[in-house]
Amino acid sequence: MGYENLKPALERFSMTAGFIASGGRRTETVFDLEDSFHDSPQMGACVERMKSDPAMGRLISQGYTTPDFDLAELMRYPVGTLGHTYAKLLGTQGFNPHFYRDRPIKTDTDYCIMRVRKTHDIHHVVTGFGMVGGGELGVIGVTAYQYGYPAFAMIDLTAVALAFQQAHGFQQAIDFVGAGIQMARACKPLMGARWEDGWDKPVASWRTELGITPITSGPSSWYTSVPAAND
Repeated sequence: MGYENLKPALERFSMTAGFIASGGRRTETVFDLEDSFHDSPQMGACVERMKSDPAMGRLISQGYTTPDFDLAELMRYPVGTLGHTYAKLLGTQGFNPHFYRDRPIKTDTDYCIMRVRKTHDIHHVVTGFGMVGGGELGVIGVTAYQYGYPAFAMIDLTAVALAFQQAHGFQQAIDFVGAGIQMARACKPLMGARWEDGWDKPVASWRTELGITPITSGPSSWYTSVPAAND
């Protein structure tokens, strides 16, 4: 295999390593990684898996979209609801709900990428995984396992591989990724949920419906790093 055939893989590894080294803060590298997989066989297979999930398949066929999320508006929902908890978690950390890179939705692949981007932080809320570091490895492990989303699968696999270069910490990296995979196996597929139609529903109810046992303690949980978000 010549260098030109290896070049895309090496470029993706570089993007992934940069994201991991930043502790999950360099989100632009994730968007670059997602875009690099757009026309790949891996992403094509992922889209077919998403279509085969009845709930996500309906969203794709309907082109289900919603306006940008307004944190001030969502904060008006009662404490404990998805809307309030989402707004409180992002607001407490100074995060923008439209943190993601936009792309025109012309194909099913475009739709799937944008749906992953738009709902990613909602997955943090319902799973309990924190928004940086080990929490990021955990939450993307859910989507990586349930749908084989290539960018997220590569991030988690690379994080584990890089951890083996360290004298300490490789087991923790495996634990973070493993917690996401374990949750993904136990709960219903998350991508097809119409979260925006249930901002007023308690987070606890969402978790019960989806079979999620959240991460509520430890270094990978937002309950530990941002406890006020649960108030």
